[in-house]
Amino acid sequence: MNIGINSRNIADLHPAVAMGCRELIRRMSEEHGFFVGVSSTYRDRAFQDHLFAQGRTRPGNIVTNARGGQSIHNHMSPRMSLAFDIFLNIRGQEWSNPNFFATAGRIWVEMGGEWGGNWLSFPDRPHFQYTGGLSLASLQTGAGLPLEAKMKWELVSEGNEEADEGVTEMRFNKLEELPGWALPTIEKLVLGGWLQGDEQGNLNLSEDMLRMLVINDRAGLYD
Repeated sequence: MNIGINSRNIADLHPAVAMGCRELIRRMSEEHGFFVGVSSTYRDRAFQDHLFAQGRTRPGNIVTNARGGQSIHNHMSPRMSLAFDIFLNIRGQEWSNPNFFATAGRIWVEMGGEWGGNWLSFPDRPHFQYTGGLSLASLQTGAGLPLEAKMKWELVSEGNEEADEGVTEMRFNKLEELPGWALPTIEKLVLGGWLQGDEQGNLNLSEDMLRMLVINDRAGLYD
């Protein structure tokens, strides 16, 4: 039975959300001793409907009020979600530690994101999202978060030396390390001779550089 796609891959997140997710995981581990697992990033509509059926037409507790297309997880095509779900990565305690979710929620809101645990109508403690101010209705009609968008914490880090302390910028050296949204462009540039690595073949590309290259590629600069 095909129940659809439920990715747990951070590479399936929009670049700004992916960077925020990695930073949240780092802060939770290094500052609070919590080990974060990611249970969902991109979901297609079929899997969202499968979740919606839980507690209604199939066994289990109700976990969502969103049908396919009504969840932030389903949007920002192709397969670049603006939301992710987390769990405490300790067997038997995945969903039962309220301090874990409260701590993660506080950090995420401080970073500029939205935490589902703050929702009044249907609190969703494992849910974290960043839409850059876009509503679900606008996403449903085809709006998208620009590729170059950044969360508040990232912008603050760039302009504040104190905020930069302890933040290590991720670098991508090999094609197999690249996030899915950037891989086609970088493969094209490497094969076309636009990009060359060092003597060891390392590309040494930051996430900002990846964004710029993908934007330029979409503008036709490398055709």
